Amino acid sequence: MAIQITGIRKHVAECVTETGGETCGIRSSAWDTPAQLNTWIRAHADETGHTKYKKHTEEPVNTFSKRATAADR
Repeated sequence: MAIQITGIRKHVAECVTETGGETCGIRSSAWDTPAQLNTWIRAHADETGHTKYKKHTEEPVNTFSKRATAADR
């Protein structure tokens, strides 16, 4: 199987601050640049006082069967 990237990498953040024994868990929207993500983190921190976040990147991919070539045999 081969893997092919099929879109633009997106940047997402999740608030992992513990509040009252539970994790906040709110996720940001997905953006093309990390600068927009940092703006969301700052705004969420200002609104809630939360201080711990995880940043993620998401990259859409597809898998497909790769044709056998002479080198594969």
